[in-house]
Amino acid sequence: MLVLSAEQMASIATAAEAAWPAEGCGLLIGKGRRVVTVTRIMVADNLLKTQGNDRFELDPVVRFAAERSVRGTGERVIGHWHSHPDGSAKPSATDLAQAWEPEMIWLIVGIAADGDGRPQAIQMQAHRLDREAGKIFAVRMETAEKRACQGAVFPT
Repeated sequence: MLVLSAEQMASIATAAEAAWPAEGCGLLIGKGRRVVTVTRIMVADNLLKTQGNDRFELDPVVRFAAERSVRGTGERVIGHWHSHPDGSAKPSATDLAQAWEPEMIWLIVGIAADGDGRPQAIQMQAHRLDREAGKIFAVRMETAEKRACQGAVFPT
């Protein structure tokens, strides 16, 4: 499961909308294994933004900075986020071909033009991609606020 705050989700959506009609991208920093909690997000420049709206390459300077920032902490780079300007939050064939870190979460934001032609985030989904198996696995998402409101569960 992936846990993000509503503010983090809004920040990702805003950055994705700003990148439209190209794909926006960035990194997810967090903690945990089974329940992975995002502690912060990073926005990165899409180095392929001039090569069409169906691909991204995260600026490696941002990745190196992220890796340095988590060194010696309980945090780690847990995944990537990027947008799809066609409105779909499902991984594309290009995404699957580029998925070389199967432990990473891929958060995808579907962006589409509203009635006035302005970009609007309409969908956000998390996935794990296994290029070797050619499979995509959905990752359940939950807001931190919802999780905080849930009462303790005790075995009966």
